[in-house]
Amino acid sequence: MQIRGKTVMITGASSGIGAACAVAFRRRGANLVLVARSADRLRDAASPGDLVLPGDLLEAGFRREAMAAAIARFGGIDVLVNNAGVGLYAPSWRASAAEIRHMFELNFFAPLDLIQLAAPHMRAAGRGVIVNVSSIAGRVTLPWFTLYSATKAALGALTRGLRSELKRDGIHCVEVCPGYVRTAFQRNVLSGSPPEALVAGRRFATTAESCANAIARAVEREAGTVITPGSGRLLLAAQALFPSLLESQLARMMDRQEARP
Repeated sequence: MQIRGKTVMITGASSGIGAACAVAFRRRGANLVLVARSADRLRDAASPGDLVLPGDLLEAGFRREAMAAAIARFGGIDVLVNNAGVGLYAPSWRASAAEIRHMFELNFFAPLDLIQLAAPHMRAAGRGVIVNVSSIAGRVTLPWFTLYSATKAALGALTRGLRSELKRDGIHCVEVCPGYVRTAFQRNVLSGSPPEALVAGRRFATTAESCANAIARAVEREAGTVITPGSGRLLLAAQALFPSLLESQLARMMDRQEARP
């Protein structure tokens, strides 16, 4: 897809990957619709001409209003980037039910609702791209992040199914699987903390800007899946070739985490 002149809606656009996506798509000449909960940070990420829509994506009414406002302003949505999400560091057997529902609502049901709101307009136009920012954790379940992995696995499965469902309508679907990205994500989780080994691996993390540029290139090329950084493919290969060994290694990391005072 040629991005110049197209309208791109980005959720979670006030910081991290979302804010970096705003920069990447703006440089390519897109009309931007920026959605996030923090009005102040959202304005900081915006430029003149962007449509800024602060609000809570957990509210179905706001989702409907945001989509209607974007279509009223720009006449349609060409690219939907479902980026907003939240994490939860807690074993699944003792995690808070309220936090689990919050995470599933934001990570899966809100993106699905936005897709259902945008798809009819894309189908009528005969074109469009839906980008769902999943995670490597959606492909490889992380025991300290099991429920987060479940939300992202669901989002990935949705993306792959949509690709087949909407192909004949000229709509392409991209699954983005970031690994460790240097953002404030870990500080903004609902509760808990990551294993020390994961924190120590931060020096190998990619940047939000690199991830955003990979997303924009995927939209241009209509790529099906984005793994960023590329080193994430090593983890996927380990899962495919040595699943028992990988599971044992992850269990040891989890055991060390549980043993912390």
